[in-house]
Amino acid sequence: MKQTRLQLSPRAFWLCFALLVCLRCALSGFQQVYTWVGGAPLDDELMFRAANAITAGQWLGAYDYLTLSKAMFFPVWLALLHALHLPYLVSGAALWCAASALAAFAFAPLWRQKPAGTARAYALALFAALAFLPSSWAAYTLRVYRDNIFPALCLVFFAGMAGAALRAVLAPARRLWPWLLAAGAGLACAYLDREDAGLFLLPFAAAATVILLTVLARARRWGACAAQALPYALLAAAVLAFCGLNQQHYGVFALSDFSEGPFAAAMGAMMRVDTESEEPLLSVPADARAQIYAAAPQLEPLACWLEEDPQMQNDFRDPELDDYRAGSFYWAIRRAAQYEGVYADAGTAAAYWQDVADTLNAACDDGTLPSRTGERAATSQPIRAAYVAPTLAETARSVVHVLFFADCAPYETLRSIGTEENIARWTAYLGCGVNSAAEAGRDTPYYSPYQKLAFGVMEAIAWVYRALLWAGVLAALVCHFGALPGVLRRRTAADTVPWLLLLGLLGMALLRCAMIAFVEVSSFGIGTSTMYLATVHPLLLLYAFAALAAYGGRLRRKGGTA
Repeated sequence: MKQTRLQLSPRAFWLCFALLVCLRCALSGFQQVYTWVGGAPLDDELMFRAANAITAGQWLGAYDYLTLSKAMFFPVWLALLHALHLPYLVSGAALWCAASALAAFAFAPLWRQKPAGTARAYALALFAALAFLPSSWAAYTLRVYRDNIFPALCLVFFAGMAGAALRAVLAPARRLWPWLLAAGAGLACAYLDREDAGLFLLPFAAAATVILLTVLARARRWGACAAQALPYALLAAAVLAFCGLNQQHYGVFALSDFSEGPFAAAMGAMMRVDTESEEPLLSVPADARAQIYAAAPQLEPLACWLEEDPQMQNDFRDPELDDYRAGSFYWAIRRAAQYEGVYADAGTAAAYWQDVADTLNAACDDGTLPSRTGERAATSQPIRAAYVAPTLAETARSVVHVLFFADCAPYETLRSIGTEENIARWTAYLGCGVNSAAEAGRDTPYYSPYQKLAFGVMEAIAWVYRALLWAGVLAALVCHFGALPGVLRRRTAADTVPWLLLLGLLGMALLRCAMIAFVEVSSFGIGTSTMYLATVHPLLLLYAFAALAAYGGRLRRKGGTA
């Protein structure tokens, strides 16, 4: 009996595509921004302040201890949206749809042998699955923070690299440079959006480049080999542009004065000092700080702020540990340095922290201070054996968290805090509403019946994903690794590269979970967070969809033959 297949005409494809985009953006149009004016100076307010400064032609604004503390592409995005009069939340949804479309087209060579109408149906299904991913509208996206766009930027990068790899071996007549250009744009923007993007994205980029160069060199496609430099050229150009602007405005040729340079060296030196504390969340506990103050007179003026100031204690000290967690201490000591005039300008700050680093490292080297590590420049804790088991356990929890779309509600249960004047200023700049209105007699946000209807639709969609993703990933694992013997037997580029690509997507998903897990157990201690794991959801969905599309049919045929 002849099997019927879904056939989708080009007109029907584009009509459905447009309707899906409109629906996805319309759903986000019912959402509202959440903010706490005065309560997030290190995060949302920092980004909003910098965006306003860019709009005013002042780059990132007046220099202080926060100005160059984070990667700052997101304020550029906010300023661009404001200049174009585009609403913040809907624009984020549109960017996500664009990234999803790029990914859907990138994987099209996997079903190239199917009828054209069926191939279009596959592409539309993958686009829809990505566009309506519940993590893409979860409550964290309602903050005015860089993670609103970071998953989309990463997806653009992965789609670009995948599109180039698949076309290099499955559609050799196709040009690779447009896909590599897209990969470079995603890599550059993501790298400038979060400090950890390089650790997450560059391993995939390096592996993909090596594999592609091997395949292309054997085929003597030298032009395509040269095009492999495009992603890295774009990354270098973007980094140089940001560093140049920071040099022009602040006198520091760097992306950040937090995670690189003298401050990182000073933090690395402080974490060298041995301590009696065995608490894994403490990087520079009280007993280590006492030794540091004695060995480095430059730090003595900061001691009164860190150890005695009530506001500093309230803002940064963990009451349960009665000390500064690793993820808070570096902000506390920077603020203390601000109070002492260290951040009068970037040059003064750099000289101060370099002097601290040199003094402490010398004291550790000559035995004045007991040292537990060698010299290092980093704001993260050194990897120790004590972190291994907790990190593995948190990694497993993160995978489960992702597979079942935990914490993906499309609304914020907390009401925005701020004066009417401040809320009006945020609303006007962002071009969208803020959930500052309260329910009658309560301190919870008010949502209209239409908003609640939209949220109900979004939550219903999330339950469908919860039911299907874990099963899809399990089936994909069976199909993917079940195809390995045939891939090893044939050993052709057309078989090997797609198999390795899927393995890379799975590996990157696990790597991201492990990265965030290590930070959680060594610095944050805030619990498993969707915001930091939102880049994993699309990777697992891509893995499941592509593996089943590429290998599911072969296993079914094999089972039928048997």
